[in-house]
Order: sequence, then C-alpha cells, then structure tokens
Amino acid sequence: MIRLKQKKKKQYKQLLYSIVLLALLLFVFGFAADRIRLSNESEQTAILEKAVTRTITECYALEGSYPPDIAYLTAHYGLTYDSDQYLIDYQYIGSNLRPDVTIIKRN
Repeated sequence: MIRLKQKKKKQYKQLLYSIVLLALLLFVFGFAADRIRLSNESEQTAILEKAVTRTITECYALEGSYPPDIAYLTAHYGLTYDSDQYLIDYQYIGSNLRPDVTIIKRN
C-alpha cells in the first residue's frame, strides 16, 4: 500500500514537472517569436527607406530634378511598397532640393 502511494506521488511529480516544462517552453517560444517579428518589421522599414532613397537619387540623376511625389516614383521608376502597412510622408521642396521623406509604420 505504501509503495503504491509512493508510486502515485512519483507519477504526480513527474506529471507536474512535465506540465511546468511545457509551459516554460511555450513561454520561451512565444517570446522568441515576438522578438523575431519585431526584428523583421524594423528590417522591412530599413529596406523600404533604402529603396525610396535609391529611387529618388536615380530619378534626380536621370532627369536632373527630384520627383514631385511618391506616385511619380511608383509610376515611372517601379517603386513598390505596401501602402496598407506603411505611410510615406513625402515633402517636396523644389526640383533642385532633395525632398524630406519620412516612413511611418501603420498598425
């Protein structure tokens, strides 16, 4: 009888350890997945910033003036981006002055 109680107690401890370990692994996995997602989002924003800068420079080099708006870059220079995910604030200053560009991530 005592051995049976000890065996059940041991099984209970093993089950408890397994549940705690599973919960810990799920927490670590969730935390790591969130960190990876945040890293990817910041990397995507940086890539878009480089693409916009490169396209603006290419337009100026070929045409001798800066583009009047982002729509011009998408229509004539093949710039593509997800407008549902990003807002590009493009402040045109003049044909010979580099525009002020701010990229904002939408929620």
